[in-house]
Amino acid sequence: MEKFDYVLIRVAFTRFLLLLFLLLFVAMVALVVTMNFVDFRGQKVSNERFDFEKTKVANAKKAEELKKLMEPKVEKKVEVVEVPEGPLVELNTDQLVSGDALYKKCIVCHGKRGQGKSSQNAPAIGGQHDWYLADQIKNMRDGKRINQIMMPYIKNLSDQDIQDLAAYISKLPYMGQK
Repeated sequence: MEKFDYVLIRVAFTRFLLLLFLLLFVAMVALVVTMNFVDFRGQKVSNERFDFEKTKVANAKKAEELKKLMEPKVEKKVEVVEVPEGPLVELNTDQLVSGDALYKKCIVCHGKRGQGKSSQNAPAIGGQHDWYLADQIKNMRDGKRINQIMMPYIKNLSDQDIQDLAAYISKLPYMGQK
């Protein structure tokens, strides 16, 4: 075969590819147009005349609704209940007196009422069961539960000190979540 034949074959093949690309492009355009028309099949067709007044009222309602949504939110007023000052726990036993003295170190993180402080990452402990508090403090002191922040405060407490402290904390008013 001569060089001329190869050139003719290349030109024919190039034309074939161009035609194939053109057909694929037309098919894709037809597919996109068809899919757009399919979306309009769900639209309700009506032979009623277009009513400007009805549309104007509907648009006014939507504008009013949007205006309400754009208004700043009014904050709800929270009622602050004043708790009378005075003793939180009636110190009528030696155990509670000792627990009150021991709890003075705890106020820094857990608060006067045992409400906890999120800035200190300290949980609310007021009103918690005394047996639970005693177990947790003993576990921290004995190294079964790791809490490096609490360790300086509890490492020298005796079992009796822990019982006294737990009894006092359990008598504090329950403050719930911090």
